[in-house]
Amino acid sequence: MSLVVFPFKSEPAELVLANLAMAAANPAIDEVWAVASEAGKVEHEVRAASRELSITHGKPIEVLVQQRIGKLRPAKGDGMNTALALAAEQGRDRVHFYDADITNFDSSWIDGAERAADRGFGVVRHRFPRASTDAMITWMVTRPALARLFPGTFLPRLDQPLGGEILLDLRAVESLAGSELVRNRSDWGIDTILTYSTSVMGLGLYEHHVRDGKRHALYGSLDELRDMLVECLDAACSLAGRPGPSADAWYGNDPPSPAPEDLKRTVAYDIDATKHLLGADWSPEETRLAERLPGDIGARLLESTNGSDSSFMDADLWYLIHGFLIENFTLGDPAWESLAFRLWLTRVLAYTTDQASAGFDAAMAYLEGTISEYEKMAGGSQPLRAARILSAAPASDDPPISRPVEPP
Repeated sequence: MSLVVFPFKSEPAELVLANLAMAAANPAIDEVWAVASEAGKVEHEVRAASRELSITHGKPIEVLVQQRIGKLRPAKGDGMNTALALAAEQGRDRVHFYDADITNFDSSWIDGAERAADRGFGVVRHRFPRASTDAMITWMVTRPALARLFPGTFLPRLDQPLGGEILLDLRAVESLAGSELVRNRSDWGIDTILTYSTSVMGLGLYEHHVRDGKRHALYGSLDELRDMLVECLDAACSLAGRPGPSADAWYGNDPPSPAPEDLKRTVAYDIDATKHLLGADWSPEETRLAERLPGDIGARLLESTNGSDSSFMDADLWYLIHGFLIENFTLGDPAWESLAFRLWLTRVLAYTTDQASAGFDAAMAYLEGTISEYEKMAGGSQPLRAARILSAAPASDDPPISRPVEPP
């Protein structure tokens, strides 16, 4: 019995309904849920139209309002945990989660996940090409954290650790529904926590490749991602000291394919509007925190007012700052949140100007190279300079990072 769940908030009702219909039309799916963040206009529109969709496809399509479950800001985490708790209670064999804002969702997402689950994998994640300036929290916060905290495991190699597209079998659903670590994470940090939690279950984890990429609405200035940035950073901090996947963990993935040409030309955010964010006033508390940054980073950051001099924030420097944040960041403290956001903006703008401008393929090779180098540095090797980080591929003597084998 396979169930598909779409958490949604303010996405256009017609897009949510189109995705519900696509899921309901798939013969592998028995039921579809839409979990609204709150009752309101979009929720009412989806609820009203879903009745007709249910009749058309001959399957239940339910619209739920998320419950208050976690201890942090009520957001996506509460929505996913609402569905996990109910699915566990009902004994659902397989549960698919998909973000409601996908504009190119089709049956291949469901079919690919189901095929991997048929092979015995208890967790199936979706991986997909994205624009070189998209997924900047993934590239600058979450994947560096996984490389730093869990070197030598498959966690640093997961392509989309913040992706909300995942299939879970009943064993995984029940484990997650009973986990305080997961249930407490009511905010945007839920995807980080699910990625970690499913990696240590020993149920097998597979990455299914979506050739056309995940298409969604792009951003204006990166201020739109401020809440997500600080909450994902806090979730990454919470993983410090936890055990990683076992050495014999089952892991496999589909090979990548060339990115679509239009995606290679896509700019995911408004660069000029984002540069102006660096001119925001400094509070005395934030200034004092900046003075604690390694070396002269704080002084250089204080001099950056419009993003034009952000290039000093290279990959090596970011490794130091990232470590400082992982050890010290405090969610809910305005000074810490402002400083973390300003540091991340500076790093993203430096990468956009110095590497993304060189073209899609070079930029993606650079990003993957930084993760490989961060993993080496965390594993005890001597830090390597940015020239080494620019290499297009990991060195041949990198530590083993995956076991692409089928479980018995």
